[in-house]
Amino acid sequence: MLIRLFIILTFLTGCANECQQVCNEMADWAQTECNKEFSKEDLNECYTEYTNDQVSDAQLADCAEYKDRIDEEWTCEDIEAYFN
Repeated sequence: MLIRLFIILTFLTGCANECQQVCNEMADWAQTECNKEFSKEDLNECYTEYTNDQVSDAQLADCAEYKDRIDEEWTCEDIEAYFN
């Protein structure tokens, strides 16, 4: 419970790292473009997987580079794998 509270507070304060921001961008894109909605549990799992102590500087740099290009990199077919 404390982890979820921490994650929620982190996002409310805008302190999400670049990879955690990808979680949000991907979820927003899936809903807007593919009419698919990630559950809160799925988003929490994504946030937890990409906490600062779980990602390298190189991964953060990759996330920073690609987070605004999800629509160029993904299709609705690609995102479907998350909903099976």
